Amino acid sequence: MMREKIELLREELMGLQLAAGHLGYSMERCHNLIGQKDLPPEQLERLESLTSRFARLADLLIQRLFRLIDEVELTGGGSILDRIYRAEKRGWANATDLIKIRELRNLIAHEYATEKMPEIYIAVMALSPALLATVPKVIAYAGNIIQGYPE
Repeated sequence: MMREKIELLREELMGLQLAAGHLGYSMERCHNLIGQKDLPPEQLERLESLTSRFARLADLLIQRLFRLIDEVELTGGGSILDRIYRAEKRGWANATDLIKIRELRNLIAHEYATEKMPEIYIAVMALSPALLATVPKVIAYAGNIIQGYPE
């Protein structure tokens, strides 16, 4: 059972790196679009991609990797907040930032009012650096776990 979880952890880490790269790419392409009005469809599509990639990376980290690492370390269970506070204790990120990231992810997933989208784009651009900074810390931590389980 543990071997399967370690293998899943390896796979999730590869997906995490890819998702982080995609978010970074979208940030580069969108930084000068934030705050602009009456954007053409092509530029709106870039911003939509940015928010989607932000939400995906947030889900990968908080919902999948945090939970999987907890399971491997036999500290699983609890709420999303419990996972966030354990992540903070591990030194991956500030819990306040992770809570804001999670709340923004939920807003992205459920927001259909186009008049609120400019605010969401600003928030995504503001929180993306904190989200991206978490990735190498989680990768390093998970790498140490994986090394403890020989193939």
